[in-house]
Amino acid sequence: MAADPYQRAVAEAARVQADYIEQHPFVESIMKGTLTPAVYAAYLRETYHLVTQTPYFLSAAAAHSDEEWLQDWFLDLARDERHHNRLCVRDLKKMGYDPDTYLGTIPGLGTWTMVGQNHYLARAGNPVGIIGFAAATEGLGAALAPKVAAAMRQYEFAKDALSFLKVHSTEDQEHIETVRKGFLRCAEDSEAYTVMVAAWKYTLRAYAQLFTDALERGSSDLAAAAPRIG
Repeated sequence: MAADPYQRAVAEAARVQADYIEQHPFVESIMKGTLTPAVYAAYLRETYHLVTQTPYFLSAAAAHSDEEWLQDWFLDLARDERHHNRLCVRDLKKMGYDPDTYLGTIPGLGTWTMVGQNHYLARAGNPVGIIGFAAATEGLGAALAPKVAAAMRQYEFAKDALSFLKVHSTEDQEHIETVRKGFLRCAEDSEAYTVMVAAWKYTLRAYAQLFTDALERGSSDLAAAAPRIG
């Protein structure tokens, strides 16, 4: 029996995820026990900038969608994604960082790309493309976050700073079914399918860049003595 459109998209995206995410040096450092506090903090900072914008571009997508069910779909997800930036702030504080100072820098290329992509899709492109973004991020959260959260327990510096990863390893398991249903409903239109899959693949590549940014910026922060509380 032929795979449904969602399963076809999963198969297409799997190749990108394998090439760009699964063997990324950031992920490997977590699993091998070589992650540093500065790099983990930089990851939280990049993530903070991304999740701060997520409810806004989801709400904008709802405002620019014509179908009521799709408006509701975006708004429901936007509601669920609210305040996740506070989890990053909490984790940084637990690590001794001063969020007011540390979060003041602009995001790196990976976050910048995802935020720009999704605001573009919401307002000037095709809002359904954001379902592809959601498929990528929720899929990563469901598949990768539980493994990463488990591996992070080996780090003393992170033992009280895992709230973001723990929440997403649980919530994304639930969200992925919502994403699948929304994807299938939109995929009846071939143009919508194309833009959703493109956004899915682009998001995975941008997420890999976010990991690279965390590695590079974390090393820079360490050399510059990133601000800490106390």
